[in-house]
Amino acid sequence: MQKHLSYYKQAFKLHGENCHLRTKLASWESGEEIRKIRQDYEIQQRKDALTVQNLKVESSHYHDLWQKAVRLCHRMTFCSDADLLADLRKENTMLQATIKSLTEQLQEARDSIAKLKAQLNRDYENSSIPSSQKPFHKKIRNSRERTDRKAGGQPGHAGFRRPQLEPTRPALVIPVPKTILDDPDYYLTGKMITKQVADLDISVKVISFTTPEYRSRTTGKTGHAAFPDGIANEFNYGPKAKALAFLLNNYCNVSIDKTREIIEGISDGKILLSKGLIAGLSHRFSDATSEERQKIYQHLLMAPVMYSDITPGRVNGKTVQVLVCANENELLYFFRRHKGLKDFADTPVAEYQQTLVHDHERSFYHFGSAHQECIAHVLRYLEDSIENESSLTWNKKMKVFLSSVIHEVKSRRKDLSEEEISAFEKQYSSILSTGEAEYKEHPPNRYYPEGMNLMKRMKKYKNSYLLFLRRPEVDYTNNISERGCENLRESKSRQLPFAVKTA
Repeated sequence: MQKHLSYYKQAFKLHGENCHLRTKLASWESGEEIRKIRQDYEIQQRKDALTVQNLKVESSHYHDLWQKAVRLCHRMTFCSDADLLADLRKENTMLQATIKSLTEQLQEARDSIAKLKAQLNRDYENSSIPSSQKPFHKKIRNSRERTDRKAGGQPGHAGFRRPQLEPTRPALVIPVPKTILDDPDYYLTGKMITKQVADLDISVKVISFTTPEYRSRTTGKTGHAAFPDGIANEFNYGPKAKALAFLLNNYCNVSIDKTREIIEGISDGKILLSKGLIAGLSHRFSDATSEERQKIYQHLLMAPVMYSDITPGRVNGKTVQVLVCANENELLYFFRRHKGLKDFADTPVAEYQQTLVHDHERSFYHFGSAHQECIAHVLRYLEDSIENESSLTWNKKMKVFLSSVIHEVKSRRKDLSEEEISAFEKQYSSILSTGEAEYKEHPPNRYYPEGMNLMKRMKKYKNSYLLFLRRPEVDYTNNISERGCENLRESKSRQLPFAVKTA
């Protein structure tokens, strides 16, 4: 039995080897094995050729070095020491010039990188760029300190609820369920619980005016009694429909076509305003509010402080300017084609004789008797300088200083003594002196001069930056007029300001 098992094992082994040899023989006969050997040979041949080529390059390099060494030895043998020294000096000069050129290129590249980084990192926190132009900006941080209190109304604070309105129809009384009335465990307290629902009911009101026609027996001409003002055509639209179209198109920045669709929809297709009518409402509004705007104009001139700003817009693809003039309660827009001194004519700025609050637009310095520059802008510019000039200290000190001064003024605006104000002014000047010394030691590169320009500007216009310390009625920011610019943010790229009639 053992012999038979050994025989079968040997037979299976020989059968496997026979199958393997047959497969290999078939591969040789088909030429597949030869193709593999040829591919391996070609690959190895290419590797050997590449190795030979590298060796030739290396050999040529060492041959050049050997020839250079031979020539140097020849020169040292046959040239005088003076000639050799002159050649070495000439070569040294060329090398120094090359090093200088490369160093300048490297520095220029570094400065260019710094400029690009500054542009890339510039956003609403360190410049005048609005957050809307930074689509993927980080979430604006809440500066309030976190506490353990829950959100909402706090114990001990007076609550504020929406006031109840006067009902337009009798109240609907909801009866008490019969199961409650029949249950002896419940009784009525006499107190009524009232909840209201306020909703809109939009309806179209159509009024027809009719009058008899009469004819003259002598001339044959016909006539009729005069209709009320504003009723000239056979079909007219009332003031409320026009006012809604004006607000949608100008205040809500809805296109003319969408305005027509909205009004047509809410009126069940009964009011179909034309595009020409909607487009002409702005000029009609300007004419109708001329007297009111003139009153606001006079109020702005009489205000002790006026806040002004200039913001660009687009009209028919061209850049235009919108001048904003405001006080705490009123605001006017003025459309201008350009931004020059002559473009301030016929605006409150040109006639104003008191304190102007503005950003650093130097045209404003030709008007008014005193000026306050917006500190909020300065803080953003300082943050930009800190990010791009981290080796300097004046920008960090100035930011901390201005923030502390603002906090001090907000807490005790009218109680600052002359000694405290003088101390603030001296500290301001001291920080700027530190900045001058730092820029002398570390001059700014030509790609980012903004930090030094800011320091020079703050020194030159010192009184305009610190005026709010001595004038409690003057705000340290230009937020009042900038809020007016924010109102134009959506519309100024497509149309003119709604309260302005252009010349």
